[in-house]
Amino acid sequence: MQDHYVITKLINNNVVFSTDAGGREIIVFGKAVGFGKKRGEGIDNSKIIKVFEPSDTKEKNFLMNLVEDIDPVYIDITTKIIALFESRLHCKVNVMMNISLSDHIHNAVRNKQEGFQVPLDILEEVKTMYPREFLIAKEGLDLIEKETRTTLSEDEAGYIVLHYINAQGQHFRSDAKIRLLFQEHVIQKIEQVYDVKLDHLSVYYSRFLTHLSFLAARLHDGQLLEASQSTLYPLLVQKYPRLEACTEMIAEIILNEFHMPVGEEEKGYLALHIHNLLKNLKMEESTDEATFK
Repeated sequence: MQDHYVITKLINNNVVFSTDAGGREIIVFGKAVGFGKKRGEGIDNSKIIKVFEPSDTKEKNFLMNLVEDIDPVYIDITTKIIALFESRLHCKVNVMMNISLSDHIHNAVRNKQEGFQVPLDILEEVKTMYPREFLIAKEGLDLIEKETRTTLSEDEAGYIVLHYINAQGQHFRSDAKIRLLFQEHVIQKIEQVYDVKLDHLSVYYSRFLTHLSFLAARLHDGQLLEASQSTLYPLLVQKYPRLEACTEMIAEIILNEFHMPVGEEEKGYLALHIHNLLKNLKMEESTDEATFK
């Protein structure tokens, strides 16, 4: 069966560059999808495992540097792992995770088969900060073992989580470690100020981590919200003095780690998330107050 994809460039037997019916450039993976094919010919739909459409030139160049050596079996494994994340966490990840994680798993399996592994120096931080994601990643290790007969260590589950963090949002990033350590620093400060252990499995905790992840990404890119007066921040801190102290400490962390001052609007969003975390724990300061939306 021929699909509407037309080959524009052969990479190898398993990877071809193509265009779709709308003329958009795509990359097609499949076992022997390019075998015996020539430029201008159609693609056998039954052999396709995954189709990627780069969103911009940066993604296209990134893909071109990686796809040539990736065996389709790793694309298939990664597709299944991503499906676990998306179904369990009710999220969508950037398509670039398919390529970056496939490449990582390919190298991890090859390294293990050659007798060595690459330890993850922040494995304990990953386990602590992302317990649900880590459990999903461990299921991913089972998929890898089933398909490749290679048993990978928990370090690789940690790496899978980092790839997931990088793939949040519309654009693929490569600063997961920076963001995770920033998140950990902030969470530790909140737990220190309130002398409490936050519930790492709660929806409010998950929302706050997502907020911190995108905040760190914007800080990394120098794209904080424009400085402006906030009605939310004064309202919250007037009622909850410790919330102001905690938020200002986090602003100081940001200033020290990213060298950027934080305006009231950014502080307002931080304070809102912290308030909801404490509300979920029924802290004394917020027990009788409705959770802000």
